[in-house]
Amino acid sequence: MSLAAIQTLYSGNPLDRADQLRDDPALMTEGPKEIGSRFTVMAGDRFLTLDAGGLAWLDYIGIGLYPAEETLFLGIAEDGTKRYAVLWPTEAMDADLPLAGLKFRDVRGIGLKAGWPDPELGILAQAKSMLDWHQRHRACAQCGAPTDMVKAGYERQCRGCGASHFPRTDPVVIMLALHGGKALVARNAKMPPGFFSALAGFVEPGETIEEAVARELFEEAGVKATSVRYVASQPWPFPSSLMIGCIADVADDKVTLDMTELVESRWVTKAEAKEGLKGMDPAFMLPPTIAIARDLITAWVKEG
Repeated sequence: MSLAAIQTLYSGNPLDRADQLRDDPALMTEGPKEIGSRFTVMAGDRFLTLDAGGLAWLDYIGIGLYPAEETLFLGIAEDGTKRYAVLWPTEAMDADLPLAGLKFRDVRGIGLKAGWPDPELGILAQAKSMLDWHQRHRACAQCGAPTDMVKAGYERQCRGCGASHFPRTDPVVIMLALHGGKALVARNAKMPPGFFSALAGFVEPGETIEEAVARELFEEAGVKATSVRYVASQPWPFPSSLMIGCIADVADDKVTLDMTELVESRWVTKAEAKEGLKGMDPAFMLPPTIAIARDLITAWVKEG
């Protein structure tokens, strides 16, 4: 079975990340002041947006409303202007902004809001993951000394031992297990009753994607994968993962759940999954549009 190509939410970033410019100090000293340079702003876990939808891109004067805790370079826009991300203090999130038509929104809510352009969500994923990483890596993991941002935000360097630290992305496999024309979905203990999704888990050191899929399926549901096929991936900025979507055929439909993570499972037909995607029955709901799990299920349902 071949699945159609999937365009996942939070992907499709149109910026040229321009690695060749990052070692130039002027990129962070003079670049932000250039006419046309624009900044997306995060405070706490929210981004500044337009009331009508879309990110609010401020100019150099606009970002001066609050002291920037971090400023990093995102890339070059299609019109040749520079794009940056700025971290404001958390209190800015709840303040009355002197800028009309703007409000802070959380990233999940932004992704769920209908009509938002996908390319902009790709920029959002980049900005959030990077700013989150900088907040968590202000001390060196080797010696504990303070670190400083270098290379326009794509490295932190230790003041003590000189170690270099780079932004990380955590790979996560998410897979739809198939057997006998049905797909396995399960409910995580943290999810409300009636909410089902594909199984998922972090890739461990020294493990391929295929091995991680097989291990997670066996650990969580007791099913043995006989084949694994990659379908699509999705940046997941909560805080910084790469969701690796796969389809796995399994040997049989006997399920033994790991009850510490999963509390319920179902084998569903395409007709049942189609109804679950509509979200009309509170007893059986499938993931929202922001999740690659929904994309996997939708693609499987549409295949003949």
